[in-house]
Amino acid sequence: MIQASLARSDLLHRQIADLDRQIGERVEPLRPQMEPLTSIPGVDETAARDMLAEIGTEMRRFGASARLASWAGVCPGNNESAGKRRRGQARKGHRSVRRVLVPCAWAARKTPTSLGRTFRRLAVRLGGKKAAVAVGHKILVIVYHLLTEGTGYDEERYDRLQPRQEAQQRQRALKVLARLGYHVN
Repeated sequence: MIQASLARSDLLHRQIADLDRQIGERVEPLRPQMEPLTSIPGVDETAARDMLAEIGTEMRRFGASARLASWAGVCPGNNESAGKRRRGQARKGHRSVRRVLVPCAWAARKTPTSLGRTFRRLAVRLGGKKAAVAVGHKILVIVYHLLTEGTGYDEERYDRLQPRQEAQQRQRALKVLARLGYHVN
């Protein structure tokens, strides 16, 4: 019985290796588009291949990154009534893209990049699952821009603080210095 199990295991390993070889041959023409995507934190070659298989390489059909995010179902929901904004849920979209983006976001969480910092900042407030969808949205927007412009991922481009975030960090630092007994002009 053990011999039969080992033979079956060897057969499955050979079939997997053969399928991997066939996939590699078919993906080879997409290699120039996959290279920039694999430079995004959290996105490996398999995830890049799956994203390209689902969304394609031609981004003009979407028109904007917001439309791509809406099609994929990772855009933020909008629940507003009488001037009150409540948390909206992300709509149901293309499941296959979402199933690739969320694990990429979880992988990006561990990196010291802007995506990792965003994930950790949002996870404190919203929880891990909602933070994963939000960072997945950011990754998809980055993918859109990389495929549209034909450039590679540049951390400095996405690492800029918004003026409001900069002001908050400045105020927080001043309060810490005041607690420690320093006076800053």
